[in-house]
Parts: sequence; structure tokens; C-alpha cells
Amino acid sequence: ESPGKTLVIGASYIALECAGFLAGLGYDVTVAVRSIFLRGFDQEIANHIVGHMERHGVKFMRGAVPEKFEKDGDGRILASMRAGDAVTQDAFDTVLLAVGRYALTRDLGLESAGVTVNAKGGKIDAVDEQTNVSHIYAIGDVLESRQELTPVAIQAGRMLAQRLYNGSTKSMDYNTVATTVFTP
Repeated sequence: ESPGKTLVIGASYIALECAGFLAGLGYDVTVAVRSIFLRGFDQEIANHIVGHMERHGVKFMRGAVPEKFEKDGDGRILASMRAGDAVTQDAFDTVLLAVGRYALTRDLGLESAGVTVNAKGGKIDAVDEQTNVSHIYAIGDVLESRQELTPVAIQAGRMLAQRLYNGSTKSMDYNTVATTVFTP
């Protein structure tokens, strides 16, 4: 069914991509942003993208943090958002959370295997995907300071398999990963 009036929470490329295509399809879209747009990207470009999106109908709530979501009598979602000392409420047909993710490593028992895990975010430091334990490797979103992108994890996994089982010496070069943001 139609998403209708949509609130997108987040300022990542996923949030802006979704807001862009929904607005392009003619839907009323508001993006709630806690801090900065496209963290990790060039901020001049990020602000240029946001300005373009605003000129094409996407609304932005800056400094906004969700406090509460509840269904109203019509089945819509009443969103309460805090921006500084002010709390605003508006009803939406759809709320899309695009707020990032955490590495879910805490329940894996890595400490029993001797793997060092970052206490703050649960991520793992690794060189060439090898953890501090010589026979334990990690790829993808669990790696500290690496891109959280599926194609990057797939490529790193392929290259690791080639090193482990096919005599390759090529490592994943995380510094040359091209990234595209598909916004209007």
C-alpha cells in the first residue's frame, strides 16, 4: 500500500536515498536529523545535497530526536520529536528508521576465544580481517573503522578466502572503496 505521509528518521545515505525516492514519487516526506547529514562524507557536498532536496519538497527537522511514537485514532503514527527545549507532534502514515546499527558481538563468546572487542561499540580491530587471535577472522560490519557496506564485506570475504585457501597475497584495500549516494 502507499506509504503516504512519511517521516524518515536519520541522516545517513539510506535515509536520504529513501526520502529522495519517496519525494520523487510525490509523497509528503519529512526527514528528522539529530546532528549532521551524511556523517563521514564531505560536509559541503552533504549540505549541497540537502539544499537540493529541500528545494524539491523534502522537509527537514534539524536537531530533532524522537521521543515517542503512538497510534492515533485513525491508525496513523503520532510522532513526538524534541528539538532543543521544544517538542513537536505530527501524524504520519509511515515512519522509517534509518539510524544505523551496532555490531552484535557481545553474545558470541568472543572473550572466551581471546578476541579483543571494542567495549564501546562491540567492534573488532583486525588487520587483513585477522583478529588478535591468529586463526579467527572477521569481515563486514563488525570491523572497527571499516565501511558498513554489503559489497565491501563480500569483497573482503572473497579476498580472505583467496588468501586462506588459494595462495593469494592480495588484501582488501578499504581506502579505495568508492561510495555513491543515490539522492535526487
